[in-house]
Amino acid sequence: MRLSTVALTVFLAATSKTAEAFGPSAPIRGTAFGVNNNNVVVSNNGASSMTMRIGGSDMKRKQRILEIIDSNPSQEVVQDVLLSESTSAAIQKCNWKLRKVLIRKIKNQAGRYGLSVDASFGVPPTQEEREEKEREEGAKRQQAKQGALKAAQEQVQAAKEARVKRRAESKARAAEFAAQMKQKKGDSKPAAAPTPTVAAAEPVKEEKPATAPAPAASGNAVTPKTIKELRDATGAGMMDCKKALLECDGDQEAAAEFLRKKGLAKADKKASRVAAEGKIAIASQNGKAVMVEVNCETDFVGKDSTFLGYCDKVASAALNVEGDNVESLMSQEVDGESLEATRQALVAKIGENIQVRRMSTRGDGNTVVGGYVHMNQIGVLVELEGGDEALCTDIAMHITAMNPPYATADEVPAEVLEKEKKILSDQALESGKPPEIVEKMVEGRIRKYLEEICLVSQSYVKDGDKTVGKLLEEKGAKIVGFSRLAVGEGIEKKEDDFAAEVAKMAGVKSEEAAVPEPEPAKEEPKAEAPAPAKSSGGAVTPKTIKELREATGAGMMDCKKALLETDGDQEAAAEFLRKKGLAKADKKASRVAAEGKIAIANSGNRAVMVEVNCETDFVAKDGSFLEFCDKVASAAVDVAGDNVEELMAKEAGGETLEATRQAMVAKIGENIQVRRMASRGGEGSTVGAYVHMNRMGVLVELEGGTEQLCMDVAMHIAAMNPPYATADDVPAEVLEKEKKILSEQALESGKPPEIVEKMVEGRIRKYLEEICLVSQTYVKDGDKTVGKLLEENGAKIIGFTRLAVGEGIEKKEDDFAAEVAKMAGVKEPAAV
Repeated sequence: MRLSTVALTVFLAATSKTAEAFGPSAPIRGTAFGVNNNNVVVSNNGASSMTMRIGGSDMKRKQRILEIIDSNPSQEVVQDVLLSESTSAAIQKCNWKLRKVLIRKIKNQAGRYGLSVDASFGVPPTQEEREEKEREEGAKRQQAKQGALKAAQEQVQAAKEARVKRRAESKARAAEFAAQMKQKKGDSKPAAAPTPTVAAAEPVKEEKPATAPAPAASGNAVTPKTIKELRDATGAGMMDCKKALLECDGDQEAAAEFLRKKGLAKADKKASRVAAEGKIAIASQNGKAVMVEVNCETDFVGKDSTFLGYCDKVASAALNVEGDNVESLMSQEVDGESLEATRQALVAKIGENIQVRRMSTRGDGNTVVGGYVHMNQIGVLVELEGGDEALCTDIAMHITAMNPPYATADEVPAEVLEKEKKILSDQALESGKPPEIVEKMVEGRIRKYLEEICLVSQSYVKDGDKTVGKLLEEKGAKIVGFSRLAVGEGIEKKEDDFAAEVAKMAGVKSEEAAVPEPEPAKEEPKAEAPAPAKSSGGAVTPKTIKELREATGAGMMDCKKALLETDGDQEAAAEFLRKKGLAKADKKASRVAAEGKIAIANSGNRAVMVEVNCETDFVAKDGSFLEFCDKVASAAVDVAGDNVEELMAKEAGGETLEATRQAMVAKIGENIQVRRMASRGGEGSTVGAYVHMNRMGVLVELEGGTEQLCMDVAMHIAAMNPPYATADDVPAEVLEKEKKILSEQALESGKPPEIVEKMVEGRIRKYLEEICLVSQTYVKDGDKTVGKLLEENGAKIIGFTRLAVGEGIEKKEDDFAAEVAKMAGVKEPAAV
């Protein structure tokens, strides 16, 4: 009913028949179709027929225009002010009802002086006009971009031509100099033989060409072999090595120096880029321990074996440095060159900014020092008076988890305490209690505050029944101090979304990233260990316990107990441990396993993907667990459909995967489950896959195209997570639900039904672009969609599957302290 009143009122106001009822310049105020004290537009009936609200911005625009109209403006004012472009733009920003009224008022004023009003005055542009304007502006931007790109290309080409010219001039000067030297030598020899001038000259000419080219051919040739030698020596890229050898006429030493200078330039260029990832490395010797933070730009490089080796080298060299001076550290020589030179060479090789940011030293030989590094990201050094290194490590674990700012209450600055007292006093006084009660409340809260921020008064993470101070007292030790460093702490870094991370990863060479991964495979020879274990007598000795432990992977005490139970028989003891392991596996099966790995394997034109779960991220990085995941994926290739039970019945290495899983549960001590599998592929299709950080996997199936194209599309899906491949895949009920929501939103704007319908159509189009793979903007090239990419490569999407570790599993969220306590070896019942 409210909308009907508005429509009628606006219609009457717009018609010429009723214009006299309102007058040529009737103000929109009071109760005659104006605004009441609550900024609400009302009709002639006053406040009883409220129609719509006017925003603050609209009120200001309306007020400015009405003040001019109420002042009975002259023809000049009407023409120059009311009919100006700025007034038209201001009216365009008003809501549509107020806009109509203001236009009518201005037309009435213009009519008084016979002035014409343009039909587009005060009318906002339509959707089509806005889109056309945006297209024109976009075309201009694109043209400017192409012009800038072309100019940059011309500049690069000009620089290249200048470089070639300089090189040619340099070679010409060198050739001229060589010719002059030859001429000098040639002139000096004939002068020694005065009589036979012609006869002496001929042998000289023959001798020089015979001797000069020989060494040039042997030392200066640029061949694949010499390029490989230089690459092995410097670690530079193949093309860089070739260019260096060409620049230096095949001289290996000069080429290495050329690459080194180029590396220094690269290092200087990259030094301004933010390096907030990296590693904390610790080294200790003779009662002294040092901790260094080495930073890089991305977590990919942070896991690279070359980078990690450099971090350990820096930590070892830091033991020889007095104090915590990083400059002195970087001047230390290791393997014949300074750490700074090694860093610059590493920057040139890896292509990221690498910095040794800070170091911390503890211990002077008279105290006990120990350290702990958590996941290469957080490091702690602890210095004690008394105790031992193991106690230092335990306390360092606690500090890693709880992050106390101070060791004891004596170290808390007075200003910190005063500030906290003031805050607590203000809070207590607001309660309205008497001053003496407030004072006692503040004292109690300060005591509690000190317990929380001081190491010695905190509850020990591995035993909640005692404090760290009590632990030290029991061990006859006293805290001297501690240092705690976290990678990237205090560095303001750019936060990339997941799409940007995947796009960046797509441009990184995969050879280097893949190098560190096969390391756990070194444990394979242990599979042959049971052979010598069989030949064992009845005696239970440390040697037989060790043999059984290597064969089964069980704990030392479990192996000893098994051998005692079976009179030293290795095979019977292994069977005993196996049965015990099955019982453990059954016991742990009810525990939540929401961490793990996504593993992928393919055979021909079929690819499979499996999710294997464990309880913690520590186990998810364990070599044995990762090897088991790959074994499961390889076996899944031979399973028809996506049946996990059938998969677990498959044999691998002489036993079923289920038996291997149960043995691993017994060995590692966590619930491990093969949760699900997915497969794609068939005759005439192309299949590819991508796994992101072992936690997210995607299979893509195309009609046409290549495996590399599948992988590129899989990377996009990993980043953007589209629910559907094409608009045809979107269920009708999903579209209907979205249409209903969008229609209700559009109707609330008060626009006519035909406008609402067009608005909904446009928004549904936009919605489909966002949720469908083929219409999404491709993460590696923002100028094209995934559909356009497929079209360019003559391919068509058949479907895709995306799995993420722990997706849909409701898991218990442990705090960091519990995580460290678990890693430290605390038994599960104590943790519960």
